[in-house]
Amino acid sequence: MYRPTIKSDVWLGLMTVSFLALYFWSEKSLVTVRPPDYQQRLNAANTMVKAMETLENYRLPALNLNVKGANDPLVYTLLGEKDSPITTDEGNIDDKITALNPNFAAAIVDILSQANVHAGDTVAVLLTGSMPGANLALYSAMNSLKLHAVVITSVGSSWWGANSPDFTWLDMERVLAEKGVFPFRSVAASLGGSDDLGGLRLSTHGRDLIAEAADRNQVTLIRQESLAENIKARMEIFQRMLPIDHYTAVINVGGGLAALGHRENGPLIPSGSNVRLPSVNYPARGAVHYFNDEGVPVVHIHDVPQIAQDYGLPVSHLPLPKVGVGRVYQHERYNLTVASIAVILMLAILVVVKILDRRQYKWKEEGVDPDTLV
Repeated sequence: MYRPTIKSDVWLGLMTVSFLALYFWSEKSLVTVRPPDYQQRLNAANTMVKAMETLENYRLPALNLNVKGANDPLVYTLLGEKDSPITTDEGNIDDKITALNPNFAAAIVDILSQANVHAGDTVAVLLTGSMPGANLALYSAMNSLKLHAVVITSVGSSWWGANSPDFTWLDMERVLAEKGVFPFRSVAASLGGSDDLGGLRLSTHGRDLIAEAADRNQVTLIRQESLAENIKARMEIFQRMLPIDHYTAVINVGGGLAALGHRENGPLIPSGSNVRLPSVNYPARGAVHYFNDEGVPVVHIHDVPQIAQDYGLPVSHLPLPKVGVGRVYQHERYNLTVASIAVILMLAILVVVKILDRRQYKWKEEGVDPDTLV
């Protein structure tokens, strides 16, 4: 039986040095990689910054406040109030702040790309007033990708959303359209909240305020007798604009009941791009289910902290991070060419050593002096 017997310190030293050198060569071969749509992601984030500045510049003079340099202007613009006459539910302020990161728009560009949307495509969009930051991120991403959108909004908002009666999401998107930031505006709206009709939490006064917001923004108000009828009305509007199966994707932001059908459906549908919705026992069906029945992919922007973590974005970070920084724009990876060459050279060294070893030592029988063995 053949047994390698090289004991030379010189040989072992040379092998060790060679292997370490090849290892460190591979380790230092990290290269920065940017995704193919890097520029679109960056454009989306910069557009979101512009949108937030536009809303800030519009809103603060109307409130006769000068908070720059003293407090965060977002408190008076995009974070809204904890409670108001058009507040329909409780909410988590950390989620709202996370969605205000302009780099969140870059993440949505990637999510939309996964849904296989392309410039010129038309998407159906279902929004609520609860998370204006995520709405802005979506609009910025759609603008960067040059999409067309048919948008329907549930105006009511949870805590810290677009819940100022005189500055609802409908008002925000109108301002942004008038200033030329976005070409997108809602074609219809509803009250939102429980059953998409405001539920017990929304008072008659609150319902009237939402109706006034729809009226001043010249948006059709969907106000049927039940959630099912409100969902049906949405589908009819989308169908009038374009046959359902002609939409490239349906995009839902938040937990609007008309979009999802039931509150519990929010976490049942994975956040991100879904070619087909999971086959689970949904308590009820919403607009996204009817779209998916026609083969339309569903983009679900629901678990904002999870999406942020998936793309290396901070959760609930103030002041807001700088644009263009983070894993969503670029990442490091090893140069596979260098790593492959290093492995080949290591194997070559082992082969050479074995050949030299076989030349120097002959086959040996069992029972040989163990001092000659390695």
